[in-house]
Amino acid sequence: MRFRDTLKFALELFVPEKLMHPGRSSASDPKAEASQNVATSLEAEETVQHRKARRIIEELDHAQFGGPSFGPQTIELMSTALEGAEASLPEPASDQQLRLIAAKILKVAGDGERDPIRLKAAAMSALGPVIGNADGQPPSA
Repeated sequence: MRFRDTLKFALELFVPEKLMHPGRSSASDPKAEASQNVATSLEAEETVQHRKARRIIEELDHAQFGGPSFGPQTIELMSTALEGAEASLPEPASDQQLRLIAAKILKVAGDGERDPIRLKAAAMSALGPVIGNADGQPPSA
C-alpha cells in the first residue's frame, strides 16, 4: 500500500465524515437530503435525455455519411439543439419525430450552421405544420 493510500485510510478511520466531505449534507437533515435527492434525479434525467439526443444524432450522422462527418464539438451542439427542440414540443416526442428533427439539424449543420438556437429554430420551422396540428387534421394550404 502506498503512503498516500495509507494516510487516506487512516483519516477515514479517525476523522468524521462531515469534515472529510464538507459539501455533503448530514443524514440528520432530511429536508437537505430530500432536496439533494431531487437535484440528483433531475441531473440523471437530463443526462439520459442528453445521451438519447446524442445517440440519435450520431446514428443519423453515421447512416447518412458512412461514418462520423462532424467533430465532437459539433455533435455536442447538435445534441443540445435536439434536446431544446424536444423540450419545446407540446407533447412527448416519438422516436420518429426526434429522428425527423435530428435529420433537419444535421442538414442545417452540414450547411455550416453551428449555433444551437438557430439549428433548433430551423428544425422546428421544418416541422411547423406537423406540430401545429396535434388533432390529426391535415395542414391547410
